[in-house]
Amino acid sequence: MEKVFLAGVRIKQRRQGRESGLEELRRLADTSGGTAVGESVFRIDRPNSVFYIGKGQVDFLAQQAADAGAVTVIFDINLKPGQQRNLEKALSMKVIDRTRLILDIFARSAHTQDGRDQVELAQCQYLLPRLAGMWTHLERQQGGIGMRGPGEREIETDRRRIEKRISLLKKHLDDIKKRRGIQRSRRLKLNIPVIALCGYTNSGKTTLLNTLTKSDAVARDRLFQTLQPMTRRARIFDRDVLFVDTVGFINDIPPQLINAFHSTLEEIEPASVVLVVLDGPDPDIEMHRKVVEDTLKQLAFDKIPRLYALNKCDKIYKDCHDWKFEKALFPDHDTTSECIEISALQKVGIERLKSGIYDLINK
Repeated sequence: MEKVFLAGVRIKQRRQGRESGLEELRRLADTSGGTAVGESVFRIDRPNSVFYIGKGQVDFLAQQAADAGAVTVIFDINLKPGQQRNLEKALSMKVIDRTRLILDIFARSAHTQDGRDQVELAQCQYLLPRLAGMWTHLERQQGGIGMRGPGEREIETDRRRIEKRISLLKKHLDDIKKRRGIQRSRRLKLNIPVIALCGYTNSGKTTLLNTLTKSDAVARDRLFQTLQPMTRRARIFDRDVLFVDTVGFINDIPPQLINAFHSTLEEIEPASVVLVVLDGPDPDIEMHRKVVEDTLKQLAFDKIPRLYALNKCDKIYKDCHDWKFEKALFPDHDTTSECIEISALQKVGIERLKSGIYDLINK
């Protein structure tokens, strides 16, 4: 396990979530195979163009990370290529930002060729503007003078190679998009309503899919377990329906992943209902709801009728049949979307959820 030091950054005048805000970063680091040996949260007035955080804070971070025995520092924000290079020089260790960490997790979780190609495209798009920093070893070996030409030629060679790979991957993903479009068209001809399960990562979407469809898709307590859409057929009362499990959303989702996984996320488009699954006990549930809604809006799927399943209520109350969380979840929020309290694992509230789905598809 790689020893990592976690670095949170908070801009003072901005309203943030919880005080530390590093719980999600700990889980992301753990999912990627890292062992957190220390952490610090840095508060700044505004981002520094050189390091993002202040020079004094960089010095403090270098000492803290070294004392903890870390070999990598993981930031919970996205860094510009120059800031990442400057931090690596100042800290004398590898620096990973939020986007790179999430890309690494996606790479570890991609088990199909389509998934691997989508992740590789996102990685290549992330890597391209960072090529210059990968050749600093030339300067360390023989100095900058006299090495500028060869270094530039190496960078340009790599740049062309990556751009060619991006072009090939995009062509392949366009083929995937066409193939999935054909499959969706065939499903639509069957006139069977589609229910798209959406939600923050690790909210229990796959467990709910298994409960609703009596299937046995792999469901684990880990972030981004599902990368490829899974479609299962089921019957709700007198109607056949198709449930589609989609990739989980996350706060500050890297734009490279939105672009690369667009063909996957398009499985939401023909849905009659978007079933938003929320992790009820999570203290950041309100933020998670907003992330899901904002992502759906970004993808232009915000007009599809929505139903909210507040999952894992068994972890809050022994008797969760009377759990009323709607007012807490939607304070001063004018919504016609229904909230239904459930436990996908314990199969509590499932019949009421089915009734909610049934009512929406028959409107």
